[in-house]
This record gives sequence, C-alpha cells and structure tokens, in this order.
Amino acid sequence: MNDSLTLSPFARKINGCAAKLRCFRENAGYAYLAYQPITPWDRLVPEDLAVTLAFNSNAGWRAFASLVAHAYEVDLSKLPEKALHETTPDERERIIELISEIVKWPGFATSLATKVLHKKRPHLIPVLDNRAIFESYLDHRWPERRTVGDTVKDATKVRHALDALVADLNAPENAGTWQALSAVDPGLTRIEALDMVWWMHFRDLEPVKAP
Repeated sequence: MNDSLTLSPFARKINGCAAKLRCFRENAGYAYLAYQPITPWDRLVPEDLAVTLAFNSNAGWRAFASLVAHAYEVDLSKLPEKALHETTPDERERIIELISEIVKWPGFATSLATKVLHKKRPHLIPVLDNRAIFESYLDHRWPERRTVGDTVKDATKVRHALDALVADLNAPENAGTWQALSAVDPGLTRIEALDMVWWMHFRDLEPVKAP
C-alpha cells in the first residue's frame, strides 16, 4: 500500500508516513491529540485552555481571562458537521469567521485559537501552528528560510491554509496513504494524521536546537 504523501504546496513528497506517525505517537504532542475532553462539545469554557499546554501552546492568563469574559459569545452550532476535506469554500468561511472572532481577544492568535477549537471539532478544525503551518507548510522558502514564527491573525492567511490542507486531503494520489495511516491508528481524523506526519517531517528538517 502507498506510504507517501504528495503535498500540493510546492509539490513536496513525504515518504515513510506510517513510520512517522508511529514515531509521533511516542512524542509528547500525542497526549494532546489522544486526550478526550470532558468539557462541553457545544460551547467553549475556560477549562478548554488546559489541554493546549500538552501541544506546546503559549496559553497565558490573558487567554484564560478572555475565555472567562467572552466564551459564551461563541456559537459552535454554526460550524458544519462534517470533516474538513468534505467542506465547501462557503462552509470553510464559517470556520474562518469563528477563528477571526477569537483572535480579537487578548492572549489569542490563530495558533492558540485552533488548538482550543480542534478539540471541539477534531475532524473539522486543524491546528494552524505558526511554525509548522504558516512558516514551513505554506512558504516555498522553507527550510532554507527560517524565522521565529510570526503571530498570525489575518483571515486571508487562515483561508489560504485551509484551502491548501483541503487540496492535500483530497488529492487522489494520497488516498492510499490515508488508509495506511488509519491502519496504524484508526481513531485519528484525517487532519490529525496529516498534522502528525507533517510535524515529524518538519522536525526532521528543522530539529529543536539544544539549549
């Protein structure tokens, strides 16, 4: 069975995807993806911030205070009840609108907002990390060009990220790999599997520097 992913941004080819997924399962970040929240499915609460710490978020007291003050304003029922790769552009606009609402709050940018929202809709909302997604996945200059990972709040950049992910999730040449990855971990959503494989590829080319 095919065990590689072809990623449309800049025609990148990632081989050995199942091995990368298995490797990620030994990574601390898997605790975030595997955790099943006990907070409400249909609304945000301040406690939703806690699990993001397992995924190296920069959550702080300002983000907590924002959830205390504004979480009740968020209506998750407006989100489409389907997987990201099945959404239409109009349906993805609802995701973008929700993220754009949250990034206006003190303590939040797109990375933290999507880490909170992903646990509410793990099949629909991907984690849009500053470094792994906005810098490397979406920038043809990576890995030659590396930055500290700019904070992202711009809706256009979020839209670009979602559209690129949908294209890769639906690419015919990747269909066999989703089956192979599901065999390794049947509980993963497709966006979680892509996130894990891409993160391991990202860290292979840009390892964490020793202190």
